[in-house]
Amino acid sequence: MQDVELLFEWAGELATEMRNEIETLSKETLSWQPAPESNSIGVTVWHVCRWLDLLAVRAIQNRTQAEEQWFTRGWAEKTGYDPRGIGLNGFGAITGYTWAEVEAIPKLTADDLVTYLDQVVGALQGQLQSLSTETLHQPSPGLGGTRSIYDWLKAILKGWLRHLGEIQTLKAIKLQMETSGVVR
Repeated sequence: MQDVELLFEWAGELATEMRNEIETLSKETLSWQPAPESNSIGVTVWHVCRWLDLLAVRAIQNRTQAEEQWFTRGWAEKTGYDPRGIGLNGFGAITGYTWAEVEAIPKLTADDLVTYLDQVVGALQGQLQSLSTETLHQPSPGLGGTRSIYDWLKAILKGWLRHLGEIQTLKAIKLQMETSGVVR
């Protein structure tokens, strides 16, 4: 299997796993935090989606932030939330946010998060299909061209996997608290 095919497959599998973890969660569960100033499941999923969006549009295609799925699919308009210029390098993907900036992220439903996830993974997989293994290991056209597309993908896919574990842990903690009668 070629590198590109493998990355395409992993993106699809990780999307399926994340979808399975969140698709039936209530808005309350998605926004629940185990402690003050800790990320909720919803924020974590949104963070993953934003990085995938940024990767597909800005790193691989060298297009503007306004061309990310968050904007072209109407999410910014629907939610009234524009993440441009916030956080690390103004990426608007939670990395480097202050806590006040995290709190401003819209609390999306499971259906909305799954839809955004499917949109960004579809865009990423579409970009992957157009790449050769050689192109994959060359500097990315966008975001300064200092990292290869492969290096961007590797970092983001590894982070995605870690965040899946984080989501599973948050769900388990919340369930344990509910079954033991602890209300928070």
